[in-house]
Amino acid sequence: MSLIRQLWIAVVLMMAIAFISSFSISTYKAKAYFEEQLLLKNIDNAGSLALTLSQIEKDPVTLELLIAAQFDTGHYQRIELLDPQGEALQRKVYEGEDATGVPEWFKNLAALDIEPGVAQVQDGWFQYGTLYVESHKRFAYQALWATTRDLLVWFLLVALVAGGLGTLILKLITRPLDDVVNQAEAIGGRRFIQSKEPRTLEFGRVVKAMNILSERIRHMLDSERKRLEEMRHKNQHDELTGLANRAYFLSQLDTKLSSVDTDSQHAVLLIRVCHLASLNQKLGHKQTDALLKDVAQAIQQFTDDIADNFTQADVGRLNGSDFALLLTDALDLSSISEVLLHKLLTLSANYDPVPQLPLAAAYFSPGDGRADLMMKLDTLLAHAEQREITCTEISLAHQNTTRFHTADEWRMVLTEALFRDRVRAESYPVLASDGSLLHQEAMMRLELQGEIHSAGYFIPWARRLGMLPELDVAMVTHVLNQLRQMQDAPDTAINLSSETLSDLVAVNRLCDQLSGNPKQAQLLCFEVSERCVVQHPQVFREFCRQIKPLGCRVGLERAGADFARINNLQELGLDYIKVDNAFISELEGNNSNQNFLRGLATLGHSIGLLVIAEGVKEASQTPLLQEMGMDGYTGPGIKET
Repeated sequence: MSLIRQLWIAVVLMMAIAFISSFSISTYKAKAYFEEQLLLKNIDNAGSLALTLSQIEKDPVTLELLIAAQFDTGHYQRIELLDPQGEALQRKVYEGEDATGVPEWFKNLAALDIEPGVAQVQDGWFQYGTLYVESHKRFAYQALWATTRDLLVWFLLVALVAGGLGTLILKLITRPLDDVVNQAEAIGGRRFIQSKEPRTLEFGRVVKAMNILSERIRHMLDSERKRLEEMRHKNQHDELTGLANRAYFLSQLDTKLSSVDTDSQHAVLLIRVCHLASLNQKLGHKQTDALLKDVAQAIQQFTDDIADNFTQADVGRLNGSDFALLLTDALDLSSISEVLLHKLLTLSANYDPVPQLPLAAAYFSPGDGRADLMMKLDTLLAHAEQREITCTEISLAHQNTTRFHTADEWRMVLTEALFRDRVRAESYPVLASDGSLLHQEAMMRLELQGEIHSAGYFIPWARRLGMLPELDVAMVTHVLNQLRQMQDAPDTAINLSSETLSDLVAVNRLCDQLSGNPKQAQLLCFEVSERCVVQHPQVFREFCRQIKPLGCRVGLERAGADFARINNLQELGLDYIKVDNAFISELEGNNSNQNFLRGLATLGHSIGLLVIAEGVKEASQTPLLQEMGMDGYTGPGIKET
C-alpha cells in the first residue's frame, strides 16, 4: 500500500475519532442543556398556568378554553389537569406529525429525558386538582440534529483539506524516496547504482547505507572483472602484439569448423613476415618488435575499415612471424585480400630494408579439417614467398556457389521472402544442469525460391544490403505467431544483430509487437553478441531499457573474450550469458580455460546471471562443465529428453 493511501486512511481514522469524540461531548452537553432548560420551562409554565386557573371560576368550559389557549401557543406535548382522585378534568396531547426530518435512530441515540412541570390548582382553601405541563421535544431534537449535521460537514471539509495538504507535503517530503525506490529496484535487478543522499535524515541514512552497499559490490565486481581479464589476456593473447595466441586462435577456428550451419562460408588469411631473423639483425630487436606491432595494428585497422564484408573478425599471432585473420561469413575474398595487401605494402614502405609481407587466403566451410586448411594456407604462402615480394595467393576452391550473384538479385529475393512471410525457425534445446529445459534457441532459416537455407547462406548479403533489421523483426513476428499457437509454449531465445539494435525504427516495431502480445513476450529471450555490447554499449543499454519492462529477458551469446571489458556490467540488467564454445572445446586438460571458466561463472553468479556453455559436442562434457560452475548447456551433444 502506498504512503499516500496510508496517509488518507490515517486522516480518515483520526477525523473519525475526532468526530465521534466531538459528537459525544457536544451531544452530551447539548442534551443536558436542553433537558435543563425544558425542565425549567415546564416548571415555570405549570406554575404560571396553575396560578391563573386558581384565580378563575372553575367552570369546565372556561378551564378548557384557557388550557387550550395555553397549549396552542406554547408548543407543548401534553397539558393535563387531574382531580385529587387522579381523574382527568382536562387533557391536551399533541397528536400531529413530526415534520422536523430528524431520523428516529438519532432520537434513540440522543434521547431526551425531561420531567413534566407539576403545580397545584386551588379553589379557595381547597385543592381543585394537579396540573401537568410537558413541553414538546421536537425542537430540541431538531437543534441537536442540525448541530450534529453541521459538525459532520465541517469535519469532512477539514479531513479533505488535511488529506490534500498532507498529500502535497508528503510528496515533497518523500520525493527523495523515489530515488531510494529506484535504487532498491536496481539492486533487485542486479544493477548497483549510486543515488544522491537526500536532506531528510531518515531517508539520508537509508540512501547512504545503500550507496555503501552498491559501492562495495561494484568494487568487488570490478576487482573480479579486472583479475579475470588479466588472467584471460595472459593465457590467450600474445604478449608483444596483444593479438590472440596460437592456441586461442585455433580454438576459434575449430569453433567455425564444427558449426552446424553448413551453408556458412568463412575465410582465413595468413600473413608472414619473411626472413624475420635476418630482419632482426638488420633492424635491431626494438625496431623488429615495432614492425610486428605495426603489422598487428594494420590488420586490426583493416578489419574495422571493411566491417561490412563479414560478420566477425578474429586476429591472432600463430608464431614469431605468422599472423592469421579469421573472417566469419566472408564475402568477396579477392577484394578483401587486395585491400589488406595494399595496407601491408603501405606499411612495408616505411622500413628499410623493406620487409616482405606475403599473404595467403582461402575459403572454408563447416566440416572441413583444420589440418588440411592450414596445410593449404602454408602451401599458398610458400608460393607467395618464392616471389620474394609482398603479394597475395588466394584459393577460392570452397567459395559457395549461389543462385544469386549481384546485389540487385539478393535484394529482390530477400524482399520477396519478407513480403511472402518465408522466415522460418529451427529450434535447439538449452538444458539446465539438472536436465530441465531452460529455453529453446530459435535459429533463423529463410525459404528462398523453394529451398530452406540457414543463416550463413543469406546473412552476409543481408548485412551488406542493410536488411538485417527487417529480417530480425520478421523472425520475432514468426516466433510470436508460433508461441500463440502452442498451449505449453517454452521460453524461446532469438538472436538480434547489432544493426537491429542500432535501428530505432526496428526496435520500436519490436516493442509494439511485444506490447501487443504480453503473454508471449514473457517467454522471449533476446540474445546479443558480446562483441556488439563492447562496441555499442549505449545502444545495448537503451535496448535493455525498452525491452525489459515488457517482460523479456536479455542475454549475451559468444561471451567470454570481452566479457570482463564490459564496464558497469551489473547495471545492464542481463539475465544470462552463453560462453563462447572456443572456451568449451577441448576443455579437458586445458587448465587455463578451466580457471577462466571458474572465474567467469563466479563473476556471473555474483550479479545473478545464469552461465550457459555453448557448443557442447558431447554429453560427457557436462560433469566437468558443471564443476566449472556452468548452469546450463547447449550444442550438438545436448539433446532434450
